[in-house]
Amino acid sequence: MKSSAFSARLTIAITILFCLILLALMVFAPQLMTVFFGYLTKNVMTKVLVAFYICCPFGWTALFSIFRIMLAVTDEDVFSKKTVFYIRLLSICCLAVSMICLVFGFSWPPLFIFALAALFMTLILHVLKNVMARATEIKEENELTV
Repeated sequence: MKSSAFSARLTIAITILFCLILLALMVFAPQLMTVFFGYLTKNVMTKVLVAFYICCPFGWTALFSIFRIMLAVTDEDVFSKKTVFYIRLLSICCLAVSMICLVFGFSWPPLFIFALAALFMTLILHVLKNVMARATEIKEENELTV
């Protein structure tokens, strides 16, 4: 039990770290694009930056969802409708990022890889959401049983 509590707290800390990284990326993305992808034309670089900034709200929402799910784990309230909602929200964020990367992938083909990875993550999260929804239903049924 101590191990899972530590793991949940560690995941929360890592989520906060990713929030800081995303914030830094939002501030320094243009400079980083120039340093790492200076070989791209300005037009392509601009399109990739636009794709990144369009994806940012979904990234923030995903990080918030992960944070809320892990708080539910630390509160030992995993099998709840609230947790299912946050997993569904996380899945929707991955799907949105996938679609954005798919559209902008025609400007810079490596974004197709991100689109495929995000789409695969959407599938995994959708399966997890269905499993958690069913487990939540079973838990609620068991609580009504005398």
